[in-house]
Amino acid sequence: MEIARVDLRGVVAGDLGWEATRATVTASMVAYGCVIITHDALGLDLCQAMFTRVLPDLFALPVEDKQRVDYQGQRPGWEWESLGIREPMNADNVREFTNILWSEGNPEICEMIVSISKNMLTLEEMMEMLVLEGLGVREKSARGHLDLLRHSIRMSRYGEPQDRETSINMQPHCDDTMATMIVQHEVEGLEVHVGDGRWVAVPPEPGTITFMAGEQFTVVTNGRVPACLHRVRTPSSRERFSVLFGPRQKGGVAVCPLDDLVDAEHPLLYNPLNHEKYFKWRYSEEGLKFKDPLKVYCGVYKDEATAMV
Repeated sequence: MEIARVDLRGVVAGDLGWEATRATVTASMVAYGCVIITHDALGLDLCQAMFTRVLPDLFALPVEDKQRVDYQGQRPGWEWESLGIREPMNADNVREFTNILWSEGNPEICEMIVSISKNMLTLEEMMEMLVLEGLGVREKSARGHLDLLRHSIRMSRYGEPQDRETSINMQPHCDDTMATMIVQHEVEGLEVHVGDGRWVAVPPEPGTITFMAGEQFTVVTNGRVPACLHRVRTPSSRERFSVLFGPRQKGGVAVCPLDDLVDAEHPLLYNPLNHEKYFKWRYSEEGLKFKDPLKVYCGVYKDEATAMV
């Protein structure tokens, strides 16, 4: 089985295409924690503007300006940098971001970030509903889960990889979030692990978005959906931009397996997860020792999880 590619254009909950799409999406998520989506929600013109104007303008700003907002980068061994905004569907949040970076603000960039965020939110919630329904979760429970999420957008730039032999910009990892939607543009980079040491490149095709499960989703689905192991590799050594959008559990709310996914056939695999405490431990010297830090931290059965990296 390969990572599924699904066309969500025109698919509406309850229609004839919904059930078939749900089965395909769920099977791919259970196997790889990943699905490649085709959808026109973002629009080619909006994507073109985002990648040819917004992102180049953002990352051309001086480092000291970018460091005044949610900025990651300028660390030893990092060949990438990124800028993030929480709840970017809210124009006030994006306006605050652009007002910090530009003395007179930047209404055009603000409008485009809000627009792309609103569209991605709709698509992200649709994807989670497809997967949860496919696993047997009741609609009321799935909607309750979605109400406990907060969202962010992260815009990234990757430079030329330091290691020319491997061309790796970002090492293999799983996201600690609920899910991540990745939009690429023209330059290759995203690769997904599909088992047995094999990596599959996800081409940066127009109109496609990669939906990946994070560790929080593994907990919510009681281990049914694995967090997607992925990396970034750019053999062409070209500058690469990407847009990442995704949810995580709201602060102070424990991440727990949904009741509908715990039964005699599927016993409880994860204890409630305090994400703030887990995040701090996961990236500590102790947490980085383990191949499966999530299971070590909150798994019910830990024997196999204690393997070291």
